[in-house]
Amino acid sequence: MATAETPPEFGNYSPDMERLLYRSASINKHFEDDFDVSFSSLLLAFLVSDDLVSQWFQSYIRQAGINVQKILEERGLDRRTLDDIAAAAPIPSQGNLRMTTSARRFLQAAKQLSERLAGPGEKMPLEVSHLMAIFIYSPWVHEKDLIRWGFNRADWSNEFLKLMSSLNRRQMSFWRDLHHVTFGEEPAVQ
Repeated sequence: MATAETPPEFGNYSPDMERLLYRSASINKHFEDDFDVSFSSLLLAFLVSDDLVSQWFQSYIRQAGINVQKILEERGLDRRTLDDIAAAAPIPSQGNLRMTTSARRFLQAAKQLSERLAGPGEKMPLEVSHLMAIFIYSPWVHEKDLIRWGFNRADWSNEFLKLMSSLNRRQMSFWRDLHHVTFGEEPAVQ
């Protein structure tokens, strides 16, 4: 598999998003040599990051009964490794991050979503919530992975909408519409 570096257009990250990417790279080095960031390491980075969205996600997976142990086992990781990464300060990358096709696609989709949410002429940094939304609404070829690990995406979305409602009410029509288009049903959160 050919390596791919982080393209320069991904440079407008929020500080929380930068830390999540660094933690993703710290996770990935424990199970993959060819890339710094992958679909799995991005998902697992939410479990070791301390931003508001990641904290929400950590609570959500406990409540929803997501099989984190299965994810870890499939990647040859254990909970202690994740705990060590969570306890350490995120280590900034030296140079561009080498990304799998999936990681690159997820970040590109998150960037496109942030652009849709930005007002006219407004430059919005890529936020952790934008990446979380891609896992929920557009998991691409990884939908089966999420299902295997116990995720119910419609339920995940409804819980995510509660979080987004508390963070930014003025964007709620966007999030409700995205839920409806993705799942063919009205969201539980109005």
